[in-house]
Amino acid sequence: MVLKNYRTLTSTQTYSGAATTITTDLPRDFLIQRIMLNFNGVTTLGGTSVLVNDPLLNNVKAIRIKAVGEGSSRTIFDVSGQDLYYFNGFDNGMGFELDNTDTTAAAHTQATGWVCDFRVNKLDPDDYSVAIPSYLLSTLQLEIEYDTSANGYGTNVTSQAFTMTITLIEGIPEASEDFSSNPLMTCLSKQLTGDASTGDEEFDTFFQVGALIRRDFLCTETSAGVRSSAEINDYTVKSGQIPLMSKIFFDANVNKDIMNYRTAEVWDGLALVEGYSMIDFANNRQPFVPTASGLKIDGLSTVGYNVGDLVLVLDKNSASSIIRRIQETVEG
Repeated sequence: MVLKNYRTLTSTQTYSGAATTITTDLPRDFLIQRIMLNFNGVTTLGGTSVLVNDPLLNNVKAIRIKAVGEGSSRTIFDVSGQDLYYFNGFDNGMGFELDNTDTTAAAHTQATGWVCDFRVNKLDPDDYSVAIPSYLLSTLQLEIEYDTSANGYGTNVTSQAFTMTITLIEGIPEASEDFSSNPLMTCLSKQLTGDASTGDEEFDTFFQVGALIRRDFLCTETSAGVRSSAEINDYTVKSGQIPLMSKIFFDANVNKDIMNYRTAEVWDGLALVEGYSMIDFANNRQPFVPTASGLKIDGLSTVGYNVGDLVLVLDKNSASSIIRRIQETVEG
């Protein structure tokens, strides 16, 4: 039996509107299941502000978790504040607090938040199947890269003063329980740019292969970096010459997201955030598959694959689209 442990760290990070990277050492006592981040502060505008896309979310350029153990170092989590906010929204059925629309000349109290979630079953608060056994590591660090106020919020920003608070949701295993062989879950981003044509284009490095792929959170943007659901008409995923998913209409994939992630009541428009959709290789509502030897984690095994063995084909409506993904992968 794993005993739950919740704690907000006394160590915080302070953001003052400049581009900087801040690293916080995380405690290495227990099983880390979730890392909650709360971003609270004040944005002061000296005049009417023209906002960037996803203001405040883009103040946080990247959230990374780096682990060192047994002589090796790994980045196991690397996602932007913008993408992680909407990724969390899919898993939780709604987004966290987001106060980011102020444009008038004044001091504005604002807030938002994220979760780095190391669970296979996002609906189960007791899932420690891929929790990080931090006590086996020599170092575990949370690294957050912040962008400037101009890039992260908009024009006419006089100052920003924010505090990032870090809360851990952990498990304390009994002495008889061994989590040293827990599979490793990684959540990593990658960005590619389409060529100058429209129609089908193959992306043979879109997927990270070599382990179990659970899902890829797809973001499509215009060449100017504006999220848009109209950038692609459909997509195909193929292994060699075998299509695993064939010419999936983007709007149909959105409808699938509404059904699978129960997002219909909380998102705008097509019950989804513009430009985002999920390529699923696993059942998010029943993520463990029963086998003769017990439960196993659902997903697409790419063990033994080489780069180019799993290909994403996008039928593009526009030239030079920006294509980005967050891939959730399980190793071991």
